[in-house]
Order: sequence, then structure tokens, then C-alpha cells
Amino acid sequence: MPAADRVGSAGPAASGRNLSPMSLAASQRRDQRRRLVLSWNRSGSTSSSPAAEPRRLADYAPDALPERQPSLATLVPTGLGGLSLAAGGLVSLMAAATGVGVWEAVTGTALFGQGGGRFALSIAAVRECLDIRTFSSLGGWLAQLCLVIATAAALVVRLMRRHRRDDFRGRYRAWASLAGLFVLTACAAHVPLARVVGGLLSDATGLTLGPAGIGWWVVAASVAYAVVCPWAVLPLHDRAATAIWMTLAMAAWAVAAGCGWAGRERELWLVVGNASWMGGAACAAIAMLAAARSVIREVRSLPTRQPAKKQSTAAAAAQAAGQSAKKPGAPSHQRGGAEEAPMRPDREDVDQPQFTAYVDGSEAEDDGEEAGRHLSKAERKRLRKLARMNRAA
Repeated sequence: MPAADRVGSAGPAASGRNLSPMSLAASQRRDQRRRLVLSWNRSGSTSSSPAAEPRRLADYAPDALPERQPSLATLVPTGLGGLSLAAGGLVSLMAAATGVGVWEAVTGTALFGQGGGRFALSIAAVRECLDIRTFSSLGGWLAQLCLVIATAAALVVRLMRRHRRDDFRGRYRAWASLAGLFVLTACAAHVPLARVVGGLLSDATGLTLGPAGIGWWVVAASVAYAVVCPWAVLPLHDRAATAIWMTLAMAAWAVAAGCGWAGRERELWLVVGNASWMGGAACAAIAMLAAARSVIREVRSLPTRQPAKKQSTAAAAAQAAGQSAKKPGAPSHQRGGAEEAPMRPDREDVDQPQFTAYVDGSEAEDDGEEAGRHLSKAERKRLRKLARMNRAA
């Protein structure tokens, strides 16, 4: 090899020994970028291929798909036990949330003491959670939750009732209106809708009903519920439970409106009014659950009432015997006492049959069939025995 070539080939290696640290770091960064670009190109080419599988963040069973999850209507209890359990749970929770505040307001005694000592802050926080003088308490939250349940149940009923074939007047729309009323009722607890409606109508008509025009809100709400509730509930096949609970809700809300109208500055009236409003919300939720249960049972063609108790065995047997006696083709042993009972093999009149002479057992069977009278097994056996005795004689 020439010397020039040897020098040229050895030049980079020799010069590499004289590179500065900064140039070495730069060359390493370039090599790292080159490797990253090559890895990205490989991943892009593999992902674009049709055989590549999408990356899954977690492993789920096929039943986890949203289409296979139960809908809202399937969560409504359709049995009497499930509905009773749901109603009892709502009433119990509401009573526990509002009972402490009502008791302290009525009796004037604090159930948690004066709030002193080591756990003073905890007791004060609990008293604030159970204070029903404001709707930001536990009772107010439960009331809002009950109204949400009532709204959802009313919409479920509306979605099912619109597929009823004999509903030519569109009565299923009443349930959407009822759901809208529940939404407005829930908003009125935190938004001053009563003052807005009362002030607007007072300014428009020049007539003020109640303090700050609150009477206009009471009248408007009463008329709306009085029109929509019968329109929605009366077409139901099983409407007793819905009507009862909805009536209780309307009565509770009427008490709340009366307390707000008469005693706005009295603490006792305020507590009773708020407790009545919260109880009315729970009753409305139970009423809508009962309505949804009724419509689901109508759709599934389930009986609305339990069947009557079964009759006793003797009475059932006597009834079956009476029905079989009325049938013209019934055998003689299944009829009443008007006809003669079948002949038994131990009776003496078996030896003298009431039809023509018999030659042998086969002819006896043929003659018996032609006579139109059914012969029992014991009679046929007896006749064959008589035929054998006659042949032996």
C-alpha cells in the first residue's frame, strides 16, 4: 500500500485522539438522534402494516362493552319487595337527615351537647351537616338526589309509554312535563325562582300575593302539578301506589309553602317548612318508582295482583268430578251416582253376563266390543276362564 494511503487511512484515527471533549459529546448526540430516527421509522412502518394489532391499555372481557351494560329502565325494582325496600330506604335516610334538626328546633335541646370539650370542632361540623335551616345540609342534598331519581324515573316512563299502540292522544308527553316540573322544583331550592316569578307577576299585574309576591309562585306551581299529575297518572293500569305517594308529596310541599308564607321570620316555621319540602321530594321519588314499576309490568304483561288462594283438595276434587259428569263421553266410573258403578270381579253376577252367548275368550271380547260397553280387565279374565271351563265340560 502506498504511503499516502496509509497516512490517509490512519489520519482519522490519529486525529480522533486529538478531538476535544465538546466535539465528542456532539458526535454522541448525533448518534443518539440517528438511532431514535431509525427506531421511529421502524415503529411507523410496523404500525402501518395491516397485520399490526392496536395497543390495548387493559384487558377487558366482552361483557364490559357499553352496549352490554344494563339500561336505566332495568334498574327499576319491579317486585313488591324491591319497591318496598327502596321506599323504606329513602324514607329512613330522609328521616335520619331531618330528624335531628326538627327535634332540636321543637324541643330546644341539643342532641350532641353544647359542642365543648376535646371534640368541639367535630361536633360543630356534624351539627352543620344536619342543620336543615339551609338547603346546603345533608337533608337538602338527599332531597336533590330524590328529585333527580324522580326525574329519571319519569323520563323512563315516558320512553316506554310512547310505544303504547292505543295511545292516540299522546298522553306519554305528560311524563316529560312532569320531569320538567321536578327539575324546576329542584332548582327552586337553590335558585330564587319564587322571588323572580313573584316579582315579575306582581309588577305585571300590580297585585302582590303574599310576602314579596311568593303567592304567585305557589299558585303557578299548584296549577301546574294539578294539571300534569292527573294527566300522567290516571291512564296507568295500576295507579293506586303512584297516586298515594304523589298526593303525600303535594301535601308536604303545600305545608312547606304555607310555612314559608306565614312564618318567614320564625325559626320553627322555617325548620318545619324545609323538613316538609325534603320529605315531599322523597315521596315524589317513591311515586315515580311506583309508576315505572307499573308501566314495566304492563309492558311485560305481568299480573298486577296476586292470584287468589288455592282451594282445598276436597273442593277441587269435587269440582273436577262435577265437570267430568257433565261430559257425554266420560266413563261410568268417572260419572256421578246416577249411573251404576262398574262390576267387580268378586261379585256373583259376573257369572251371568248381560249379553249373548260366548264361544271363547276372543269371541267374548268381540261381542263385548260390539255391545258398546267397556269391559274391565277383570271381566275379560273372568270370561276367558268361563270359556275354558265350558270347553273342558
